[in-house]
Amino acid sequence: MKKLIAFLILAAMAVCGIAAQNSAAAFARIDLEGQSMQVFEMEKIIGGLPRCCHDPEYDAIEDKCLNNKGQRYKEGVNDCDIWVETVLKQAGTDISNRWGPASSTSVAGHAEILSGQLLDQPPLGWSIEIIDGGHVALIRVKADGSVDLYHQGVNRRTPTTEKWEGSRGYQYSNTRNACWGDKSRFWDFDR
Repeated sequence: MKKLIAFLILAAMAVCGIAAQNSAAAFARIDLEGQSMQVFEMEKIIGGLPRCCHDPEYDAIEDKCLNNKGQRYKEGVNDCDIWVETVLKQAGTDISNRWGPASSTSVAGHAEILSGQLLDQPPLGWSIEIIDGGHVALIRVKADGSVDLYHQGVNRRTPTTEKWEGSRGYQYSNTRNACWGDKSRFWDFDR
């Protein structure tokens, strides 16, 4: 009788252990390029695959801009040029050797390194806007002339506005409005 009770207790423990293991697996986290999802969330995605696998309109750079939107600004960690470089790297384009690593190169330094490649007008598609030699943004000019602009920055408080900081995105109906600086230059990094 004691052996039967011991066997039943052991069997119950084994069943509870398997149930706990299955429960833990359902809540395991999967990291997808900064987009952390749980297994049960992945199952809700069409075909169980990320958007890039089934969306004909998928744009890796736009996707990574959106995934990195809303970050609070931290000097030396995600400055405007570090943010742009990180977003592009996540999207599969590493520009660090071509424009100078953002962690050790200023925006003015990037402009100097790229001086012979900079354009006065943004090209069709993605480029980097160097705004007055002190700020950078990712800019995409679409075939219809509209523009998306993404950047990371901080604006100081003024008498008329509250301070805001972080990465944001903007949409413009025409290219001219998306050129933020008096001396904006553009680098067509995927050319």
